[in-house]
Amino acid sequence: MAVCYELLNVETGNLIGTYSSEAEALAVVRNALCLNGPAYAETLALGREDSRGRGARIAEGAELVARAAAAEPAKRPRSNRRRLLA
Repeated sequence: MAVCYELLNVETGNLIGTYSSEAEALAVVRNALCLNGPAYAETLALGREDSRGRGARIAEGAELVARAAAAEPAKRPRSNRRRLLA
């Protein structure tokens, strides 16, 4: 059974996008947070819909922002190599 994830703007009712995984949708939320700030990201809601059309809300607003932040992949540590000065 295929599941799709939908990101909505709860203030306007507009569909932002449909994604094949929750991780993909959460990456979009993180990007929106970086570009537009927390006030915009808090207007978003994430839901999922199965192949039978049954939907469920996963998270909205501040809860969605926290979920997206928690799901952020671990960042690669920076190299400690020193630059050689010529």
